[in-house]
Amino acid sequence: MAKLRAPATPAGTLPGHPADHGPTPAATMHPIEAPNDNFRLLIRQASALCVLVHSLYIALFVWAQVDALAWLNVASVLTHCTAFWLSRTDRHVRAASLVLIAEITVHAIAATVVIGWEAGFHYLMLPVVPVAMLSSSEHRMTKNAIALCLSAIYLGLDGWSDNNPPQYLLDDTVLDLLRYQNIVTLLLAFIVLSRGYYNVVTQAQAALAKEASTDPLTGAVNRRRLMDMGRSEMAKQQHGEPPLALLLCDLDHFKRINDTHGHRAGDLVLQDFYRRALGVTRSTDTICRWGGEEFLILLPDTPTAGARDLAERLHQAVVTTPFRVGSGKVLHVTVTIGVATVRAGEDLLDAVHRADAALYQGKQQGRNQVVLSQAPTGRDAQPERARSPAMRQD
Repeated sequence: MAKLRAPATPAGTLPGHPADHGPTPAATMHPIEAPNDNFRLLIRQASALCVLVHSLYIALFVWAQVDALAWLNVASVLTHCTAFWLSRTDRHVRAASLVLIAEITVHAIAATVVIGWEAGFHYLMLPVVPVAMLSSSEHRMTKNAIALCLSAIYLGLDGWSDNNPPQYLLDDTVLDLLRYQNIVTLLLAFIVLSRGYYNVVTQAQAALAKEASTDPLTGAVNRRRLMDMGRSEMAKQQHGEPPLALLLCDLDHFKRINDTHGHRAGDLVLQDFYRRALGVTRSTDTICRWGGEEFLILLPDTPTAGARDLAERLHQAVVTTPFRVGSGKVLHVTVTIGVATVRAGEDLLDAVHRADAALYQGKQQGRNQVVLSQAPTGRDAQPERARSPAMRQD
């Protein structure tokens, strides 16, 4: 008897850990939003950049003998170290972002008042607005209010500087050094922000693509995604690749489960079936929720005998262990599986129809079995029942 090619594994092992196949059911139940971890990393990068920049300011102000601003930058370094520490986990990322925004704003105001607009410390406020808007922990109205407040402060600081001289008159050389350093800091800040925004957008797009191709209840791929993957595998077949097999699985008397134990119990059975299918399939196989209680499993590089062996293992994984449906309640569930191998020149849906015909015959013969689609010798070719354990009625 032909065997599945590596990396197939015997029953009882877990080759198809959920991480190999896609998200677990729970992971697909949450709404899509920009991942908070991106914003946390953005705050950490911004805080690290601010620590470096303010350390340079300390050296510059000590050299220029402006002790008050040197000590102000020492306080800024400590503040940004605190923000960096707070942003080590998602739990305090909101506090870290507020500390970062507040320090930059206060520092820009103080430096502009003390040494004037020409020093360019007002530039540091410009990246703060997009940082506030990128936050995933603030409500939209709060973010808009922060952005408007920062804009008003910036414009007010500009107007104040036009009518009030600085408290310290620095040498032109020092002013030029400060201005260029602030411009470089502004450019670096926008580079960091651009990278953060790119990560947010690309991960959100990936999450949307995953949502569009995944069954939200079980985590299995949906029919559209399965058909795309099937066409890709069919293209390989046309270039002489090994065969492609299908398992069409239908949970027996599933309506009875919903009617007797409730739809929540039915949902738990579907999720558990998907997990058991993951446990006997390979990482290269694809499990699709075909519709209702039906699952279609795509098996690349699998001959007919190998597909039958895997179907038997899946059948055993279902019937030998009861399904837990909450509150200590367990159900004995059975499954009928139709097996078909895609043949040269055949459309993928033709093979699915043959697997469905084999599945239907299994239902007619009493359910709880694996049925192999016979090699078609004509339009009326009948499926052949594979050897399987004794049938059990629900």
